[in-house]
Amino acid sequence: MFDINEIKKDLYKSKNMAYFSHYQSGDLYYNVVVMDALYQFPIPVVETDYIEPLEEGEDERQIIKLSEDLGSTPFEADMRGSELIRWMQMAIKKEQFIKVG
Repeated sequence: MFDINEIKKDLYKSKNMAYFSHYQSGDLYYNVVVMDALYQFPIPVVETDYIEPLEEGEDERQIIKLSEDLGSTPFEADMRGSELIRWMQMAIKKEQFIKVG
């Protein structure tokens, strides 16, 4: 398991940049070097809600909207890793902070 405090310390000390990798299925993926290893993590940008059918026989409707967690954060191709700690922490909790190199 990862110690988020150690990750924070390393990112603030090293000033390592996080680099946009790709977009897939509603997530932005970034790569960042933390404690001398390359990790990848997702940032969810969309939320999916399902609405009950309005009338009998009608299919359930799916509504996709931007994640409220994004706020007004600008996501650049490269950013200081420390600016993305919030999403790294969420990825760690969901076991989506993956070592890739």
